[in-house]
Amino acid sequence: MSSKYFSSNKSFLALILLAISFYTYFIYKTIFFIDGQMYFTLVDDAMISMNYAKHLADGYGMVWNIGEAPVQGFTNMGWMLYMSLLHLLPVDPSKISFLVMITSIVILLSVVSIVYAITRNLYASSKQAALLTAIITTFYFPLVFWTLRGMEVGLVTLLVYLSVFFAYKLAVTQSYKHAFIVGLLMFGAIITRFDSATQIGLIILYLFFVSLEKKKFKINLIPVAFYIFALLGLLSFQYLYFGDILPNTYHLKVVGVSSLEKIQLGINVFFDYAIREFSPLLFVIIGGLVYYKELRNKKTFLLLGLFFIQVTYSIYVGGDYAEPYNIPQVDAANRFITQGMPALFIIFSIVIIKFIEDLKRIKINSNPQVSNLTVLLLGGATLIIISSEPWYKSMTDNIPLLKSDIWRAKLGVHINKNTDKDVIVAVHATGQIPYYSDRNTLDLLGKSDSHIAKLPPATKFRPGHNKWNYEYSIGKLQPDLIADEWGKSRYYLSKQTNYKRLKNGIWIRITSQFIDTKELEKNFK
Repeated sequence: MSSKYFSSNKSFLALILLAISFYTYFIYKTIFFIDGQMYFTLVDDAMISMNYAKHLADGYGMVWNIGEAPVQGFTNMGWMLYMSLLHLLPVDPSKISFLVMITSIVILLSVVSIVYAITRNLYASSKQAALLTAIITTFYFPLVFWTLRGMEVGLVTLLVYLSVFFAYKLAVTQSYKHAFIVGLLMFGAIITRFDSATQIGLIILYLFFVSLEKKKFKINLIPVAFYIFALLGLLSFQYLYFGDILPNTYHLKVVGVSSLEKIQLGINVFFDYAIREFSPLLFVIIGGLVYYKELRNKKTFLLLGLFFIQVTYSIYVGGDYAEPYNIPQVDAANRFITQGMPALFIIFSIVIIKFIEDLKRIKINSNPQVSNLTVLLLGGATLIIISSEPWYKSMTDNIPLLKSDIWRAKLGVHINKNTDKDVIVAVHATGQIPYYSDRNTLDLLGKSDSHIAKLPPATKFRPGHNKWNYEYSIGKLQPDLIADEWGKSRYYLSKQTNYKRLKNGIWIRITSQFIDTKELEKNFK
């Protein structure tokens, strides 16, 4: 990436320094202690990948439970592999989540930098449009939340927009250097998370249409080859290693669920939460495209495509697991739509700055340059409109999901201290409890249980939370303890004579020889 986009820009440097301080404070708020020892944890879904990463680093392979056949209960292969590298470091498990979050700060700053550079590429005459894009991206709540809480969202976003930046370069230079860079970035995005192939596919189409104009097709075959190799390579590896082309989570969310049911739910959560964040931006963008003919070009339409394809994908799969569903959780755009939002920030910022510059030109001899103060106010106003509510709740109350994440981490440590290593633990939340308990675990909701994942739904569709079979998971497999209650589990267990509920909510099998019942029953909060 050329340094010309960042040279002599003290405002951008100041923003980066402010972002580092803000992100550091965000991480600071997640610290908790157990018996005087400092702990960190990621959001529960990220801890699922951490559990696989720990086992891989310890030499047991990509397995959910040590000694069992591999089942792919994660969809972020590249991110999980990076997590496994962190587990090779001489760092206590209580601190590895902190390393992931520190990495995520670097990723976020890189995302801010690349959207800044893309904006400069599209509107080279104004640093202010790029600065406005950077400000909005820096403090956009869903991007900050999902990235700093350990999900692969930030890394996929970075790789996609880096691919865009170098695809723009390739369209101009037609150089093999840029072709290989684009290809490698596309490969990295798909390996990190397979469904990024939708956004990457749009970038491939952009290069194809540019090639039609220039009548130079061969050089673009390089990124296409990387794209195909990544898709076929990942699917082949999954089949050879896990015995299934697609992740177990695909079967969990798709088998037995009609497209209509998924789309209906996807539309509901889309209009309840995501649309309020981007509709003001989109209104301005549409006006800008109508008024500014020069913005109606392939580069702009590629960015719009990156956003709308994520919206389409989100609706098709029924939204995401952490959307409220009448119970406030993240209360913001989901992970999928978050990946598309920087594209809107870029176009929105260009339209706004161009409009202000035009207004200033109306006055005779007026300098059209927009001041930093104006950009700061615009950025602040935009963030108030699209992100103020979740930020306010996070700063005054608590970061979404954090309270339950910490509770489950403490429960995992509590189980580790008061059970034998051969104990079998059943859980509904499959992140913190398995990781911190360091015990083999039955996944009651089927993310890492291929039997449950392929069963018919037990209730109406909700991504990853609509399949279970307690007769199988508890009645047949007989776990030593059930760590957490969810849904109808308490009712089912109350009918089982060989299980009893401890005062702290943990259920134990009465005949288990692997539990210190007296200590396990104590309060772990």
